[in-house]
Amino acid sequence: MGLGFGIIFAPAVNMATAGVPRQDSGVASALVNTVQQVGGSIGISVLSAIAGNATTGYLIDHTGPQAPAIAATLGDTRAFTVSAALLGRGAILALLMLPSRKRLEELTSEASDPVIPMPESDVAAPALASPHQVASALHPVVKVMPVGLLCCSPVIDPGLPSGAPRPPL
Repeated sequence: MGLGFGIIFAPAVNMATAGVPRQDSGVASALVNTVQQVGGSIGISVLSAIAGNATTGYLIDHTGPQAPAIAATLGDTRAFTVSAALLGRGAILALLMLPSRKRLEELTSEASDPVIPMPESDVAAPALASPHQVASALHPVVKVMPVGLLCCSPVIDPGLPSGAPRPPL
């Protein structure tokens, strides 16, 4: 279970906070964590209510020495069935929301040629900017930060000085 959580949650948080402006990254991360906690609590509560309802309904109609065991099994089975149905619906929804090959090509072509605006001081006086400063502004420093067992997240840090050495990619 720990390996599965490490493989699932880190990329999920990365995807949920991808594209968020730097000044809003703390709020986005807090929102993701809050939704995970509240969603998990609500999900467990609903599934427990379903299991309890099925167990109670069976015990009302049946008596005998095996009735409690059968009722508990029935309640758990009903809760797991509802959970599996929700998982199936979520998988279908995720597949339907995947972008088409054409859209993926559009996104990758846009990502391969990013346009990064120059700071106002460089735009106002382009003759004063050295070629190194222009190249540094167009190609920000990229650091890779491991966030999970099988994934990593590229982090662009525009706060580094323009003359800082670039790490190998």
